[in-house]
Amino acid sequence: METTVEQIETHGGRSMSAEVWAYVAVTFGISWVGWIVCIALHTREEYLLLGSAGPAFAAMILSRRREIGPLRSPLMRASLFVAVLAFGWAILCLNSSWMGSSNLSYRLNPWLLVCAIPPAWIVSGACSQDLGVRNLLRRLVHPPQRWSLIALLLFPAIMGIPAVTAYMLHQRLVFPARHGSATAGIAVAAVVFLYNVLFAAILEEPGWRGFLLDRLQIRRSPLVATLMVWLPWALWHAPLDYSRPGGFSLVMYLEVRVVFLIPLAIILTWLYNR
Repeated sequence: METTVEQIETHGGRSMSAEVWAYVAVTFGISWVGWIVCIALHTREEYLLLGSAGPAFAAMILSRRREIGPLRSPLMRASLFVAVLAFGWAILCLNSSWMGSSNLSYRLNPWLLVCAIPPAWIVSGACSQDLGVRNLLRRLVHPPQRWSLIALLLFPAIMGIPAVTAYMLHQRLVFPARHGSATAGIAVAAVVFLYNVLFAAILEEPGWRGFLLDRLQIRRSPLVATLMVWLPWALWHAPLDYSRPGGFSLVMYLEVRVVFLIPLAIILTWLYNR
């Protein structure tokens, strides 16, 4: 069952405009409270991921219809949850052990299991009995198709073309830390990729694109809707940006959150709509 325009505009008795404002408020509330608490307590960086799940959690909360669809076995959702939880925990432990180190040893950290819960809960929502939540999240688990491959390859190409150009012009390049053999380098790259899928894309994109962009595009062009997603998306990062060592300068903030993020948002809209 797909969500129709009429259902989006009057979901839960709320207007589309009310849904947009509610989404922004709930997202900022969940994320900023989680981040500020973690920053104040000087927790490990991985615990900031609990706040990063704000966009997806807000979308799940506001998508609930309290309408039960065809019966889904609770075992199906539980199995998917446990599988993603175990996989995410392993990726977190690998990423934590390998980043910034040339030694590819593996340390199992039981506390990181807590940080793996959000993506597991979000992905398992594709099996939710609530129709609204299921319709929102089942798009995360659809079979890959042509545009999935284009999305996968596009960003390495975008990053690779200027890197190759700079190399040919004998400009200085920043290379990743070396991890010995080519096999080890590929393993590290795979872990970084999977980390970004589980702990960036899955925690954010069901909200920014899957919920907010959908609603903004009902009455606005894709470009205008994209810019309306970009603004709260950029501001949402503020607690992280200004708590980093040294903090963001104004120039750095404009470079990352304006010069870089606006083209990125446009590309993501183009890919999402396909």
